[in-house]
Amino acid sequence: MTYSTIAVMSPGDMGHAVGRALRESGFRVITALDGRSERSRRLAEQGGLEDAGNLGQTIAQADLVLSIMPPGAAVDFAEAAAAAMAAANVTPVFADCNAIAPATTRRVGEIIGAAGAAFVDGGIIGAAPGKGTPPRLYVSGAQAETLLPLGGPELNVVCLGPEIGRASALKMSYAALTKGTMTLDTAVLLLGRQLGVYDELKSELESSQAAAFARMERRVPWLAADAERWTGEMEEIAATFGAAGLPENFHLAAAEIFRLLAASPLAAETRESADRGRTLDEAIRVFSDALSALRRAAQ
Repeated sequence: MTYSTIAVMSPGDMGHAVGRALRESGFRVITALDGRSERSRRLAEQGGLEDAGNLGQTIAQADLVLSIMPPGAAVDFAEAAAAAMAAANVTPVFADCNAIAPATTRRVGEIIGAAGAAFVDGGIIGAAPGKGTPPRLYVSGAQAETLLPLGGPELNVVCLGPEIGRASALKMSYAALTKGTMTLDTAVLLLGRQLGVYDELKSELESSQAAAFARMERRVPWLAADAERWTGEMEEIAATFGAAGLPENFHLAAAEIFRLLAASPLAAETRESADRGRTLDEAIRVFSDALSALRRAAQ
């Protein structure tokens, strides 16, 4: 099986960069921009994604559909894509590349399978193409090997075999550490501020946990821009832990931290508009104020 036209939905931070990498590897890459925000249109233009109009028009032209979006939208999009397939009488291969639990992945697979299309489980690990080391697109399922030709200088595609759920399981396990650590870092700093020992905590961390403190300074000030979509990812990870017989509460708490950050004024930023001069102290102050506001509202 070969692909010539690939639909990427949607052209967000990761999607537009994956689309650009695929286009530069020689594929025609399309997306549906009807009703999308100005930011989505701008990112699609930056990635060189061709606007095919609405979802139905996009699905009708595609050999392969890559679903790359916030995890909370994955099931609804699969249902919309399946309906579009039925309306156009087409069955492009559908690859869900979202940060969702294996159980959610299997649900998406059932929706796509009921439409008569082949389904591939996918999970992306790493920064978007063009930002250093190429990300890895892990895939599994009966048609997973057909995605291997998508690999190129800025995107590595790795097949994990024919079993649906393996790619999602790897993504969940990996993100449990990376994004889970981001929330723990933030929570620890907020705790120090709430208890009045923030400066002393920072001094001790800088002295005895230099690598961890450098990570906090590097990441925490800009987490709010991604916090809303990462809240759902933490909930999917929690469900994955629960299904494996492990405690869910680590990542339910992580979801709460991201929910707090999403309620702060800094959540209005995007990755493009975030103030890169912001210090860790300034971010923690804003997050602490947001926490105080939420506590007052709950009283």
